[in-house]
Amino acid sequence: MKGFIVHPTYDIKGNKVFVELYGRLENGESFLCLKEYRPYFFIREKDLNSALEIENFEYEKTDFLNFSKEKVVKVYTDIPSDVKRLRREFEKNNIECYEADIKFAYRFLFDHDIYAVIDINGEYKEGERVNRVYEDPYLSPSEGDIPLRVLSMDIEVDEETQEVVCVSFYDGRKYKSFILKKEVEGAVSLSDEKDLLIEVKKYIIEEDPDIIVGWNVIDFDFKYLEKRFSKHKITFDLGRSERGTKFRTERSFIRASRVSIDGRMVLDGMYLVRDFALKLEDYKLDTAAFEVLGERKIEIEKDIHKILEKNPEKLVEYNRKDAELVYNIIKEKKLIEFSKKMAGITGLQLDRVKGSIASFDSLYLRRARKRGIVCPSVKGGEKKHVIGGLVREPLYGIYDYVLLFDFRSLYPSIIATMNIDPLTFTEEKTKIKAPNGVYFKSERAILPEIILELMEKRKKVKHIYEEQYAIKIIMNSFFGVLGNPNCRFYNSKIANAITAFGRFFLNLTTEKVEEMGYKVIYGDTDSIFVVSNAENCEEAGKIGKNIEKSINDFYESYVKENYGTKNYLMLEFEKLYEKFYLPKQRHLERGAKKRYAGLMGEKVDIVGLEYVRRDWTDLAKQFQYNLLKKVFLNEDYETYIKETVENLKSGKLDSLLVYKKGVRKDLESYTKTTPPHVKAARKLGNFRDRVIKYVMTKNGPEPVENLGRVKIDYNHYIEKQLKPIADSLLVFFNKSFDEIVTEKKQATLEDFL
Repeated sequence: MKGFIVHPTYDIKGNKVFVELYGRLENGESFLCLKEYRPYFFIREKDLNSALEIENFEYEKTDFLNFSKEKVVKVYTDIPSDVKRLRREFEKNNIECYEADIKFAYRFLFDHDIYAVIDINGEYKEGERVNRVYEDPYLSPSEGDIPLRVLSMDIEVDEETQEVVCVSFYDGRKYKSFILKKEVEGAVSLSDEKDLLIEVKKYIIEEDPDIIVGWNVIDFDFKYLEKRFSKHKITFDLGRSERGTKFRTERSFIRASRVSIDGRMVLDGMYLVRDFALKLEDYKLDTAAFEVLGERKIEIEKDIHKILEKNPEKLVEYNRKDAELVYNIIKEKKLIEFSKKMAGITGLQLDRVKGSIASFDSLYLRRARKRGIVCPSVKGGEKKHVIGGLVREPLYGIYDYVLLFDFRSLYPSIIATMNIDPLTFTEEKTKIKAPNGVYFKSERAILPEIILELMEKRKKVKHIYEEQYAIKIIMNSFFGVLGNPNCRFYNSKIANAITAFGRFFLNLTTEKVEEMGYKVIYGDTDSIFVVSNAENCEEAGKIGKNIEKSINDFYESYVKENYGTKNYLMLEFEKLYEKFYLPKQRHLERGAKKRYAGLMGEKVDIVGLEYVRRDWTDLAKQFQYNLLKKVFLNEDYETYIKETVENLKSGKLDSLLVYKKGVRKDLESYTKTTPPHVKAARKLGNFRDRVIKYVMTKNGPEPVENLGRVKIDYNHYIEKQLKPIADSLLVFFNKSFDEIVTEKKQATLEDFL
């Protein structure tokens, strides 16, 4: 029977340790596989006698080698926590420990080369909370798409009584709602909170979902439920065993909190959308639902106590809708499918697939094991600076027929081409010398092998977007982890070697393109922008293909001659802009980096400008897009500027004047300076969101909730939103915003001579 591993964990029974693999079978039943396994790590064979003087332990001599080609010994312990304790004792005595920090269940998966899907052969019996329990089955790695059961949930809390008063679930087909003390058709009514919580727990166990989703579901719903379960002395065991739920809470929005429920995954829709789907102005459910589904949350009073008393039917409807929206957002963006693809590639559980260090570890350690190599334990340490990619000085201006070229997966390609690997890094001189003076051996490496396999796999799954995107994310993370002290292979020299090669190849490509007679007006990390000198799109397209072929032919021979390796660098002709705009830095005679716009057919492609920045108003974004388009198409932009100012002053554009700004700290912590968005947030009193929406009035910033009859400061929007955008473009026509709006040319010194 084929099965998808939802949750790998372990349990200690008596003096034995069992790996527990929970998941879903291809026949739709849930399963648990139990496999006895011994915790272990490695030390060098030459340190064995010294280690035995510290503590007596069971060991086994092996043929495995460390990176220095020294023999190592496998050290066994009784339980997983002994590994950490013994490592601490050994390292106090300068005995290096290898692979002594790998989570026990993952140690088992790595050793058996198991990823997400397995073939299970063996006898089974029925479990209490799981359909099949396999004891000591034969397991082997497999592939396949096994549907998982997803359940979306949402809770409502009465702030007056602190009670959970309504909980709803949605699984794509049916709803289930529980409400406190009120009779609502289609909902289960409970007389007290304790009974409601018991019914919620019973429902989750009966439905047996593999994945529970919600919006901010861990930091709010689950944390709050845990608190209320504790108050009523109900065990908070919602999983496929009777073990309690554990939390790892993160205070930062950058990293998602995690909750451990035996046999299930809890995935937060908010983080799934942020990490894998969309950049949004804010990550409220209403914003995401409107962007993805074109739907909104149901509007109700914020006072849950009041609505429970007055209109409990509306509360249930509101609660259900939230659960439904989360489910449908995740389904629409295929976020579970994407997470499963990531799990299948990395071998990590569904709530860890975003972890770039964990992904690197999982892929590298498996490959090293097959090669008879043991890897170092994570040592941590201070992070050293890694120099980033090259950003060439932009030659500001407006151009015709500009070609954009990209190196396909530049850093992974450099790693593969230059045989870059912790294993091949050397202080000895070799033919593969990075521009930062670091050398790499030409012997068979592990990381390039992984990358080349992923590249090959990506070619084969061109028609499957989720898998394509998953492979891209995983490959592009490899460079970053080598520069992170939390990675076992941390080496800032290797990370700097990769970026140094990147800068070198971007410069060399620019040089070669300019030798062909074309002007490179900008370059950034893995891209260059070239003026084609063409008269039309057809000619420009031919020039783009010709440059692409010439550069790739050049690298085929250049890499072989200079480094003796196979070339995987690939320059691609990516886009053709009929018109292209590189702005100046304000108040400086130099180009602004990472900011440009170009015309592609009827569409204006914008990068880095105000149009794509969250802290500019919709007025500014709409104005910039339309102004660029008129300039690119040689249309009357002066009339458009005047009309925009007139419409603004007349109040026709009031709906576009809202600023949206994230509040990253407590409002009280802003003491030295008080930015406008903080002033606006303070006026709300009960501000709790991460993003404040406000407008500028004659009396300063005002939250949109307080607008009423306040007078909007239209002059502020003219001076701070419209004028800077217009002037950055008009400078190339020797005109200014003030000139066009007032229809008076600014006097210059020459006018008086």
